[in-house]
Amino acid sequence: MTLAALRVGLRLGQASVLEDVSIEVVPGTLTALIGPNGAGKSSLVRVLSGELAPTAGAVRLGGVSLDRLGAVEQAQRRSVMTQSADVVVDFQVEEILRMGWVHGGREQLNASLGELAQACAIRHLLGRRFRTLSGGERQRVQFARALLQVWSGGESGASRYLLLDEPTSSLDLAHEQLVLRLASRAAQRRIGVIAVLHDLNLAARFADRAVLLSGGKVAASGPPCAVFRDRRLTDAYGTPIRVERHEALKRLVVHTLSVSA
Repeated sequence: MTLAALRVGLRLGQASVLEDVSIEVVPGTLTALIGPNGAGKSSLVRVLSGELAPTAGAVRLGGVSLDRLGAVEQAQRRSVMTQSADVVVDFQVEEILRMGWVHGGREQLNASLGELAQACAIRHLLGRRFRTLSGGERQRVQFARALLQVWSGGESGASRYLLLDEPTSSLDLAHEQLVLRLASRAAQRRIGVIAVLHDLNLAARFADRAVLLSGGKVAASGPPCAVFRDRRLTDAYGTPIRVERHEALKRLVVHTLSVSA
C-alpha cells in the first residue's frame, strides 16, 4: 500500500501549479522531491497531505481516496512538517511534541518522546518556550513532532507516511545530516518518507528515490542515479550542472558550474 498522487492537477486562482502529476510514496523508502523554485514541490506536499484538494486527479492512501478518511485516521497514518516553524501559542517544547502523539498510552508516549528528543538533539530544549528558540532549534522541534506522530504504528500495522517540506532549510551542516539520517531511519521502520530538498547533494546522499518537478510536471522519477543527469538538471534549474560519481565517497556528487559572462 502506498500514498499516491494519481494524475493530479492543481490550480490556484488563474495559475496552473501542478499538471498531470503521478507519484507514489512507498513505505520503507525516502523519496527526495527536487526542482527549482516555483516548480510545485510544496504544493504537491500540501496536496498529498490533504491540505489542498486537487482540481484534477486524486490522492489515495492505502488505496482509499484521501478525502474519504476522517481527520483522526489521517493523523494516524501521515504526519506533515511544513516550511513554517512557528506556532500560534507559545507552548513549551515538550507540550508541542506531545501534541504529535496519536498512538498508544502515556508510558509508550514518554518512552518514544524521550528517544526522539535525544535523537533530534533537543532534550535540553524540552522545558523551553518555543518562541525563545533559534530558527534551527524550532526546525528540529517541528521535525521531532512530525516524526513522533508516525513513530509508532499502533496495533493496526497500517502503513505510515512522513511528509517533510524543506526540513533542512534553517539547519547547519551537522543538523542537516542529523535530520536526514533520522528520516532514513524512519524509512527503515517501514515509514514512507517524502522530503522537499533544495540541496541536491543531500538528496543524492540520502534518498532512495528522487522525483524532479519542473513547471508543475514530473520531469523524471526513479533512483537518484537515473534522475540526476547533467542535461536534465541543467534544463530544469536553468544553470549548468554536472553530476559525477565520487568513488571515494561512493555516491553521486552534484556541481554547479560557472556561467560565462
